[in-house]
Amino acid sequence: MQSHIRAAGACWQVYLALLSQMEARGPRRFPWGYGLYWTTLHILLECSHFSHEDVRRGQDLKQVIEKGGVNYKEAEPTSVRPPPSHHCGILHFPWQQSRRLRRRTESFPGTSGRAGADMTTGRICCLVLLTLGVLAVVVVLLVTLTQPKCAPQQYLHGAVAADTETCSNIGRDILKRGGSAVDAAIAGLICTSVMNPQSSGLGGGVVFTIYNASTGTVEVINARETAPQGIPSDLLSGCTSLHIGPKWIAVPGEIRGYEEAHKRYGRLPWKSLFEPTIKLLSDPLVVSPVMDKIINHQNFSHVGRNLCPLICDGQRFLTRGKTFRWPALQKTLKILAESGATAFYEGEIGKALVEDIKKVGSVITMEDLKAYKAEVSSALNITLNKNITVFSPPPPMGGAVLLFILKILEEYKFHQASLATPKEKGETYHLIAEVLKFGNMLKPEMKDPTFSEAKAVVAMMLCNKTAERVRSKIDARGDHPVDHYNFSKFLSNCNYESKGTSHISVLAADGSAVSATSTINFPFGSFVYSNQTGIILNNELADFCTGKSSIRAGERPPSAMVPSILISKSGDMLVIGGAGGDWIISATAMAIINKLWFGYDLERAISSPIMHTNKDSILFEEHFSQDVRNSLLKRGHKEQKVEFSMNVVQGVSKEGKCISAYSDKRKLGKSAGY
Repeated sequence: MQSHIRAAGACWQVYLALLSQMEARGPRRFPWGYGLYWTTLHILLECSHFSHEDVRRGQDLKQVIEKGGVNYKEAEPTSVRPPPSHHCGILHFPWQQSRRLRRRTESFPGTSGRAGADMTTGRICCLVLLTLGVLAVVVVLLVTLTQPKCAPQQYLHGAVAADTETCSNIGRDILKRGGSAVDAAIAGLICTSVMNPQSSGLGGGVVFTIYNASTGTVEVINARETAPQGIPSDLLSGCTSLHIGPKWIAVPGEIRGYEEAHKRYGRLPWKSLFEPTIKLLSDPLVVSPVMDKIINHQNFSHVGRNLCPLICDGQRFLTRGKTFRWPALQKTLKILAESGATAFYEGEIGKALVEDIKKVGSVITMEDLKAYKAEVSSALNITLNKNITVFSPPPPMGGAVLLFILKILEEYKFHQASLATPKEKGETYHLIAEVLKFGNMLKPEMKDPTFSEAKAVVAMMLCNKTAERVRSKIDARGDHPVDHYNFSKFLSNCNYESKGTSHISVLAADGSAVSATSTINFPFGSFVYSNQTGIILNNELADFCTGKSSIRAGERPPSAMVPSILISKSGDMLVIGGAGGDWIISATAMAIINKLWFGYDLERAISSPIMHTNKDSILFEEHFSQDVRNSLLKRGHKEQKVEFSMNVVQGVSKEGKCISAYSDKRKLGKSAGY
């Protein structure tokens, strides 16, 4: 009798250890562990009650568990809970019910002839418990020893890098609820339109680059804005002025983009993606330092008055830390959550929006909204170092320019030692600067392929012969004239075959990933605000001012947006993209160079000051290395002073089993994961 009591006591210790491991690591990591624990706990509570001593041991254990913060009755998962009427029924012991009846008539084992049978069943129970106990210890040890060791700020399941911590958290929570990477991206972008309304929103457009882990394919959803039917024929004559006001508004594509992405890849209900932001709008919003910097900038101080219904106290802009409410947008989001994109493009939201912007001079009509469709295509891709495939969106987005830059730089075989000495560092950044000049000069060629020969241009940009010709034109000098970098007219006639704002990067537990960029173009777009809907409208038609002589209805303007995904043969991944208008391609390219070739961790790769090029000149971000700057200027590079920039990059990387995420501090962002 004493032997099986001691065995039962030993079993308790095993299960307490198992419980400790599970509580430390969480039920999501040990669903089998909870099932095993509660199954054996029920057996033990049932089968060890052979004497007052056994009962006391069970009560002691219960107290120990409860003192440790775990109530075994409340914590017990219903999915593994045996029916309360027969706790040992999992093992189907045939003597269970009769033993319970015998206990009512026998105070102690051994007081009748049936006690021996009880002791026999007790030994059977203990044998079962010991077997399960040993199994539990072995499994816990195996799982513990095989778990990857990740740094404190890394994750094992998924992560989201959005413009703000609030929006990153919303995206992460969507992932934890079983949502897809697309679900998390949409929820995060809806949030961003509220937390950073100067950058993106329902009045703009969005581009998704989506990796489907189950099929290994990458798709691009292009919900870039389009030119309306009634676009003025003389619009481009105003390109020399500030591109702000109703005539520069393009037909918004944001909500259609969400709809298309969710239809293809969504898991959670559409409504649930809006609910966190709707709840967020129930409380006052705070003017962020970034918003304060923009609305009080001299370039926007006058036109910004159009936003006074939202962010003014009388006729004075709210300042940093002040609060405002946005009930009109909350109402709009509630309608969209219930009625879907139809409410925007065919229903009450669209009608109210058109009515508001028509009053101030916009030519957009309900027919323009009804005609809008998001486009789906394959991503462009190249392979670097014979190991890493880079996926980025085709024209009118800037993915081809990003791939062009990386393809040329690949042959220089950069690595950590490329920055080892001041001389080597100067040489390395000279090569990068020259390639950026060639690449950024090609941005005007990224036209809507429906209305241009952009596909043929991209094929020539990304072929090996073109890369060789560009490298042959790069020497030690940095003082070449602009025409030296205007390579579009010299693109080699060869074939290329693809194998296969605000920015948010998402990596889900199933390995799927989304890189999505949303924009209204300028800070606060056109500075046109719809009072009825709470929507701030874009000024995307201004993007036609680069290299265009005419605009056709339905045409999408060129864009520097490059939401990209990099995947290695071993399964490592980098999900990255940026916001910041003209600086996006340079900023994203330099972050990739830093991570891929210079060996920087993700935070340093993104946060390091960058350089950007405009024609034959270089623009240096604040805090860029003075030594490198001096080295470049000595080579003849021309410097252009930076008047205003807000380049921001968000990224999520996976190396082995560990996931890192970083939201750019330039916009005071913070990532989230689990």
